Amino acid sequence: MRVLLDNNVSRRFSQFLAGHDVTHVQQLGWADLKNGHLLAAAEGAGYEVLITADKQLQYQQNLKSRRVSVVVLNSSRIVIEEIAPLAPQVLAILQNLHEGVLVVVSPEKNP
Repeated sequence: MRVLLDNNVSRRFSQFLAGHDVTHVQQLGWADLKNGHLLAAAEGAGYEVLITADKQLQYQQNLKSRRVSVVVLNSSRIVIEEIAPLAPQVLAILQNLHEGVLVVVSPEKNP
């Protein structure tokens, strides 16, 4: 799957997404693109999913007419030590992700 990492997600997160074609927005010169423009650019370039830490994106963008999907990393801090544990959940989601949907990934709670 072609995956685009948003500017607010560490490039190092790509190491946890083995088996996927992962690019960071900075590599494409898209670091300044915001939500709607970024989604349009991602779609135009053939990306299937955007991984972001922007928790507000789900309230700001309507994905129903989009081909690109969004995975939101819901972590208290967006540092690699806090988002790396979310990678197994992200990998599982990527296996069955339909286009134009938004999925929020949160840390699993210990009982």
